[in-house]
Amino acid sequence: MNISKFTQKSLEAVKAAEKLAYEYGNQQIEQIHLLYALLSLEDSLILNLIGKMGISKEMFTDEVLNIINKLPKVGGSSSSYISNSLNKVLISAEDESKAMGDEYVSVEHLLLSMIRNADSSISNLFKNYGINRESFLKVLSSVKI
Repeated sequence: MNISKFTQKSLEAVKAAEKLAYEYGNQQIEQIHLLYALLSLEDSLILNLIGKMGISKEMFTDEVLNIINKLPKVGGSSSSYISNSLNKVLISAEDESKAMGDEYVSVEHLLLSMIRNADSSISNLFKNYGINRESFLKVLSSVKI
């Protein structure tokens, strides 16, 4: 993973995911942390696209937060680390970027990679809301110039 190929917003999301895991006492930084971070970015493209898919932004965000609340917590000031499943998302986001002819890894590449490499909690969440690669690309193409 070449972090220098990440856009400012993508880097913000990764840092926010790390901070979120720390705040919730989670030792591993999981895909769900990154998803919440993507939804919480200022002027979040991902949150806007979720809304364009006909999904209640508030309900979806609340459900993501509920999943985070159920993650195992550790006491003390232990450091967090990126889970294998999140690492796979971050690495394959670069492939998504290249496949779309983009030079940098942006937030939509992170979400497309998450859809492709979803862990069980993300997979179930996306299935419940009808989020898949095709539906996401459809709304993305409606906003991308």
